Amino acid sequence: MFTHLFTKASYTVRVRFRAAAWITLTGLTISLSGCSNLKKYDVTFNDRAVYSPQVLFSDYRVSDNALSMCIEQAIKDFEVYSASGLEILNCSDAGIRSLLGLSQFKNLKRLKLSDNNIRNLVELSVMRDLVDVQLDGNQVVDSVPMAALPRIEKLDLSRNPALQCDGLTKFSATVDISIPEHCQS
Repeated sequence: MFTHLFTKASYTVRVRFRAAAWITLTGLTISLSGCSNLKKYDVTFNDRAVYSPQVLFSDYRVSDNALSMCIEQAIKDFEVYSASGLEILNCSDAGIRSLLGLSQFKNLKRLKLSDNNIRNLVELSVMRDLVDVQLDGNQVVDSVPMAALPRIEKLDLSRNPALQCDGLTKFSATVDISIPEHCQS
């Protein structure tokens, strides 16, 4: 005889619970979406840092200004926090003349330096993780520094009119090399 009182009360409690849960979930979602850029700011409590975001890597020195600007942009684009974090670098048509200092980025795997004014590749000879290097359209003279790289799979040296062709024999047969026209005979 009093069962209708319990049923109605439990129904009201369920409706109120669902409404409260919905409001809480909505509020939480809205507040978290406002904090999506939190990784860019310091968070303090009573003037003490509780959280400080990582700072992009900037402790590098390269001699060529054009290369430096390209590296700086890649660090921003890929959000690189250490020298080892930079694995891909595309500096095509940037006016680069020297690679001096690039070897500090030892974890580079893919390097595109097409259409620059690069002559000397000695700096790349110590970069053991390089897999794909594109140096087409440069002034490379000697390819031998690249021959000792253990992981190199693809190397583009086409459109390098000053390249000494005899150095190409030093490469493993497994390396896919694109060579300049004057070396194809």
